[in-house]
Amino acid sequence: MRRTDHQTATKIGKLLKSYFILSLAFFALFLTDKVSAQEYELRALVSENRVFTGEQFTLTIEVSGASMRNLQIPVLPDLSGVRILSSTPSRGTNITMVNGRTTTTITYSYTLLAQTPGNYTIPAIDVIIDNETKRTSHVQFEIIERSNATGNQAQLPDIFARIELDRENPVPGQQVVASLVLYFKQGLEVTSFQPSPGWRTDGFWKEELENIEQPRAESTIFNNVRYRQAILLRYALFPTRSGTLTISPFTVSLGVRSQASRNDPFGSFFGGMGTNQRRISVETDPIQLEVRALPQADNAITIGAVGDLAIDRNISTRRMVTGETVELTTTVSGEGSIPLVSRPQYKIPKGFEAYAPQENSNIQRRGTSIRGTKSFTEILTTRTPGRYTIPEERIAVYNPATNRYRYTTLPEIYIVVDRDATVRTVADANAQFALQPITGLAVSRNSQSGSDFLSKPWFWIMVILPGIALILGYKKKTLTDRLTSDASFARSHKAWDKAIANLNRAKREVSGTQPKLVYHYLYKAVTGFISDRLRMPEAGWTDAELISKATEASEDQETISNLKKLITRCSTISYAPIGTEKDISKDVKEAEELLNQLKSRL
Repeated sequence: MRRTDHQTATKIGKLLKSYFILSLAFFALFLTDKVSAQEYELRALVSENRVFTGEQFTLTIEVSGASMRNLQIPVLPDLSGVRILSSTPSRGTNITMVNGRTTTTITYSYTLLAQTPGNYTIPAIDVIIDNETKRTSHVQFEIIERSNATGNQAQLPDIFARIELDRENPVPGQQVVASLVLYFKQGLEVTSFQPSPGWRTDGFWKEELENIEQPRAESTIFNNVRYRQAILLRYALFPTRSGTLTISPFTVSLGVRSQASRNDPFGSFFGGMGTNQRRISVETDPIQLEVRALPQADNAITIGAVGDLAIDRNISTRRMVTGETVELTTTVSGEGSIPLVSRPQYKIPKGFEAYAPQENSNIQRRGTSIRGTKSFTEILTTRTPGRYTIPEERIAVYNPATNRYRYTTLPEIYIVVDRDATVRTVADANAQFALQPITGLAVSRNSQSGSDFLSKPWFWIMVILPGIALILGYKKKTLTDRLTSDASFARSHKAWDKAIANLNRAKREVSGTQPKLVYHYLYKAVTGFISDRLRMPEAGWTDAELISKATEASEDQETISNLKKLITRCSTISYAPIGTEKDISKDVKEAEELLNQLKSRL
């Protein structure tokens, strides 16, 4: 009887254990289904957000998830302003694997026909996935009356480029993003592009922004005409003065072919099979930009800081001895006019000598903004002991977002200068061992040997040569120190070498495939030599200002006349026909002669 009860209890235990395992498995499966359901992503989108009446466009519903065992075809609700050309959508499947995880994306595409002008919203669409109803988000689009565009279609070319600015009416130092945007009609493929060198931006400091992604064309409507557009390049422009400034035309060479691939409905920029390959050149229109003047700062130092910038000042040591040097460093960091920031002019205590400052910058050009740091290091020294104070300063930074200045107060800095104890010790030591005259017995020697020694030529050579070497070494060291500490002097000193380097580049391009590069390098050689030699700002000057400075420095009318001719030639070469190789070589020779004249007169 006990054996039977034991067997019965064992069976009941096994049944309970099996039931428990099945319950866990069912619960885990239930949780897995719930997790899978939570991983589904739905999206509704249209191929065009703005369409013409009578134009077809596509409504696409995307469903993404790890696994979908039962997905029903979505049923569209009643849509206003459009007609559904086919109630049965086209279906597509895409499977991707990232980090060992597989994702399946199923798309349903419906073709719609735009009928009535106006702004419309496609309501949320129900999608049944594994017997569970999900909903997409709303989608908005606009239908435009095609008749409004008929008058403009004939005025627009099939392909053109524009410089588009992200803002109007900036202030000096405020960043303006200039985008080179290409527009081209359906049926064209752009296979390559090459910007022409030497884009003139007089009155602006120019920084090319790094393009992170390859240009990609997107459909758009420009002046009521359907185009595809692609942003080729972006530049950050910083106005250097107020008033009306003109952004010069930008020229770009394009590789173009017709008959775009139909398998690329969203318009990849490069690729696709086509015919009629050719190269063309397009040019943007000039743009006039009104630059507002900066307001007057309220009892503060202005250093050309515009943007979200922070100012900091520190000193290498607060205690020193006479004759030592101390470094006073000012750092400007953040996003804004980092390239245009100038050194603050502080009130240095009397008794201190200041050497020319050292300037260092680290600029980042990624994305659509310029950010980084710029520092100015002044080297100070004094030979007078005491307690000195560098007074506090108020620095003004203009914030374009608020259209007002933000002020940063740099606290005063105390410096204690002690007398150099080693100098006093040496002086005392010299005093202790002062020489005393010797009296007593005088020993007579032959004085003739001294005069013979001084009459030897080799004696004077040995005396003079070390002196000459010492003078030359001192001059060399002085020049090296000044080149290191004085950036303006270094520019002037190296101006000729830079000019010759650009001249040699121009000579190498004479027989090349891009003759305009010759004039680009000639322009850089001549104008760069003048601005560096005369210590003008590195950017922001116009041709007229450069010629005026050269005229003030040299009274040779022939040299100035040749300078004007060469600058005019280089400036207009983008619009004038290119001459023969002989003509280009002649222009290079004239530029070389002009550089030699400028070298001797500036």
